[in-house]
Amino acid sequence: MRPNTRNSTLIVGLHLVLLLAAPVLGAEKGTVDGVLEKYVKAIGGREAWNKVETRSIKAEFADPFGTTSGWRLRAKAPNKRFTRMESSPWGTLLDGFDGTTAWSKNQDGVRTKDGDELRLAEKEADFRREVRLKELYPDLVFKGTEMLDGEEVQVLESKPTSSSKERFSFSAKTGFLVRQQSEFKNAEGNDTRVEIRYSEYRAVDGLQYPYLQRFKIVIPGLEIELGMKVKEVKHNEKFEDSIFSKPSA
Repeated sequence: MRPNTRNSTLIVGLHLVLLLAAPVLGAEKGTVDGVLEKYVKAIGGREAWNKVETRSIKAEFADPFGTTSGWRLRAKAPNKRFTRMESSPWGTLLDGFDGTTAWSKNQDGVRTKDGDELRLAEKEADFRREVRLKELYPDLVFKGTEMLDGEEVQVLESKPTSSSKERFSFSAKTGFLVRQQSEFKNAEGNDTRVEIRYSEYRAVDGLQYPYLQRFKIVIPGLEIELGMKVKEVKHNEKFEDSIFSKPSA
């Protein structure tokens, strides 16, 4: 049985989670360069990030209905990324980028991404994104400070395309990314907003990762909230490139 429209929209939202879940960011006052310099230092430094060639993350998602789903990310330098979620009742959800093509697979079949979705996937798949933000978002501007949950944050903003926007909020105290807000057109051409909150940073081989992430996805007619807890992060395992390739069916 094919899912109804509401379930199909929810699956689209879950694929957004697969794309945006994982890494980290960080802040210094007043300028884009200052924020990014503090960010790089907060997450372990450029040299440490450049030593890593592959990344594997295992996590657990709690969906809007209280059920949990296993989630796995595998990524490889310079720009390959693959995620897998075993989700009930929507089955296995796959999302990948092979260096050129961005794709997703669910019970409706395999789909190739384009438009805002492709641009977003390209940036998220950059393996050293955390130390390449200025290259990936050359139009970043410093938008000033805000209060978030009683904490001062410094905000950088970019407009990667005419119909999309990214806002990164960094803790003025620690330099860590505490919120990312994305606006773009989804596969159905609908305006989509995704907000991710990051917390509980922990060091793995000298690199800092947020072990707790909370997602809020707003699509016309539907609002989804999800939580993710990271269980394991490993570096420099060997992966076959075939795992990143778009499935034939």
